[in-house]
Amino acid sequence: MELAIDLECENNLHHYGVFISLIQISSSSKNWIIDVLKFKALTPLKDVLENKNILKVFHDVSFDFRILNYQLNIHPQNVFDTQMAALLLGKEMLGLSSLLEEYFGIKKDSRFQKIDWCRRPLSPQMLEYAVKDTAYLLRLKQKLEEDLFKLNRSSWLKEECAAVDKVEFTYGPQTYLDPRELALLHALFDLRENTAKRINRPAFMMMGNKILMGLVASPITDVGAFRNLPGVHPMVRAEAKTWIDTIKKALSGPGENYVSHYKKLTPEQFQKKEEFIELRNKKAKEMGLRGHILASEEQIIECVVNGTSSPLKDWQREVLKKELLKLGLK
Repeated sequence: MELAIDLECENNLHHYGVFISLIQISSSSKNWIIDVLKFKALTPLKDVLENKNILKVFHDVSFDFRILNYQLNIHPQNVFDTQMAALLLGKEMLGLSSLLEEYFGIKKDSRFQKIDWCRRPLSPQMLEYAVKDTAYLLRLKQKLEEDLFKLNRSSWLKEECAAVDKVEFTYGPQTYLDPRELALLHALFDLRENTAKRINRPAFMMMGNKILMGLVASPITDVGAFRNLPGVHPMVRAEAKTWIDTIKKALSGPGENYVSHYKKLTPEQFQKKEEFIELRNKKAKEMGLRGHILASEEQIIECVVNGTSSPLKDWQREVLKKELLKLGLK
């Protein structure tokens, strides 16, 4: 059994927070739309998405899997990612809209791309737009599979999709700030979130990321100057003293320690990494692929540090067999 799955989400665009509004599901003969806002629990859906005997077809699992895990504690298993298939075919345009137009001549209505999916009732036009993605997704999967087979790349996708089952998709902030800057960033971020939630507005309306990072780099500690800060919500200006107190408290504290996952390379390792990237890019160009598909920079660094090709998937090692031999990586 195969099911096509897609989500419509609120992502701090019209309301506070990130959450799922609709889940669209299509089989080869039927289409369903689940109004997530009306359910407190979706146990039957969890059972389906985590059932390894049912193939689930998504387009770009990265965001969908993170929000499914974050909100519903759902970890889909046995997945076919049509975006990954397009990447392995060397497609330039990877969006679902582009692929539907390429294979089926279907053009999606751009009016609904930034619509408020929390609005009720949903109009017939909104429902039609929502279900269109999954209605054609199984047919798109078949077309992509046929093209991969012609290029003898079917096993590549099978391995990539199998690896998805083992990935823990979670939200995780990354930063390269020093401990005191990190403490200030977290304090301002939390205050922005709490303010946005209190007045039910998206966080970016309180203060954009660019302004927030500007305050981290050059903190304002004067209430009067803060009240004249351009580009922020009136509520932020009205509560300027709270923001200034937050800034001063963060700056006067000990800061936050964090673990950096960046690996410092020796000069020899750095040279080998650069050589690996050059060989990878040459091979990728010959095959009409993006370089990171053959080997990501993270994989390359792991290979160089460990002196082995084990961080690569089997299909990547096979494709880069000659390059790995030149680098002395087994």
